Formats: sequence, structure tokens, C-alpha cells
Amino acid sequence: MAVWAGMFVADVIIRKKDYSTADLYDPKGRYGAWNGKSFAILVVGTVLGWGLVVNTAASWLNWQGYLLFLIGGKEGSWAAANLGVIVALIIGLAGSLMFQRGDIAKQEADLPVSEA
Repeated sequence: MAVWAGMFVADVIIRKKDYSTADLYDPKGRYGAWNGKSFAILVVGTVLGWGLVVNTAASWLNWQGYLLFLIGGKEGSWAAANLGVIVALIIGLAGSLMFQRGDIAKQEADLPVSEA
């Protein structure tokens, strides 16, 4: 969720016009059926985020925290800091700001300021 939240904030920062409601529901519209860049940002942020968090409340999630060995392990002082949430948020925000700006400009190229 954190990586998605970062992506959403970046979209709000970049986007200057309203979405075209009709094109949101049309796979051949200006937004397309898939956004590969967004999907890649989501995957990278999720993988790194899960790697930097631990969950002691759910034993079936004990596989998380696989990157914490870099900063003291799952028992180290940073383990409970939930760094993965912050890392995922930053990846979503920065990734979208860097890689989505041009796509959003193209999407908005011929849109009116508001559909209202």
C-alpha cells in the first residue's frame, strides 16, 4: 500500500488536468489497458518494502524482512522500525515523479482543463 500511496501522491503533484472519465474505461483510450512503468515501480517498491519489514503478529509472514541482514538482521535494532514502509513510499513517489512525468504530459495534451 505504501508504494501505491507514493505513486498516487506523485500523480496528484504532476497532473494538472482532470482525468477523462470515458478514457478511464476504454482500454484503447489515452490511458491504455496497462501501464508497464507503474507496474514495475509497484513491483520494485513491494519487493524492497517487504524485505525491510517484520511482522510479529502473523507467523505466516515470517518470510518478510529478507533484506534486514544488511542492517542488523531480523533481531537487530532496526528490525521493528518498519523501514520497508518508508522505502516503499519513497520508491513509489520518486519512481513516479521520474518515470511518469512524460506519460502524464502526453495523456493531458489535448484534454480541456475540466470536463465539468
